Amino acid sequence: MNWDDYKSKIVEALDSFEFDDGLVNVLRDSIKNNQRIFVGGNGGSAALAQHYVCDLSKGATKDWSKNFSRYKAICLSSNLGYMTAISNDAHYDEVFKQQLINLAEQGDIVILISSSGNSPNVVEAARYAKDNGMTVNGVSGFSGGKLKELADYSAHMNYESYEVCEDIHAIFGHFLACTLRED
Repeated sequence: MNWDDYKSKIVEALDSFEFDDGLVNVLRDSIKNNQRIFVGGNGGSAALAQHYVCDLSKGATKDWSKNFSRYKAICLSSNLGYMTAISNDAHYDEVFKQQLINLAEQGDIVILISSSGNSPNVVEAARYAKDNGMTVNGVSGFSGGKLKELADYSAHMNYESYEVCEDIHAIFGHFLACTLRED
């Protein structure tokens, strides 16, 4: 594959990307509602989850160094010790759900990122969050899978490439930070 071919795939996927405005509104309101935002994903999406948390925690806040009214973002993909303990003692499908049990409360917000939308641990976390009064934001590709079905708000492109999906999901994370910072 050459560079022009890859760029055309990115443009095609970006043009097909759609999201519910409610996703942005829920995040925007989270500061005044004192809600935490939990973000999780696997593999490349785990790295994106960390990036989303960095951008929400710092980049989405105008005048960050002087503004202490900030987004309360927590990454479910970065607590390696706890994740491996859950995987070892229970099952990897439980790694995000069990963290939500420990940390989240009714009314909190969950952003789950999965290119396929069918990662079992992401789906389990989405189900737990919905059953316990949290808002589920799903960021997916491919057909959207179970995550898109479970999500209260969805960001999705119907594109079947993990690399391209992750690239567009990164762009979306930057968009979120930029648009939230304008408030």
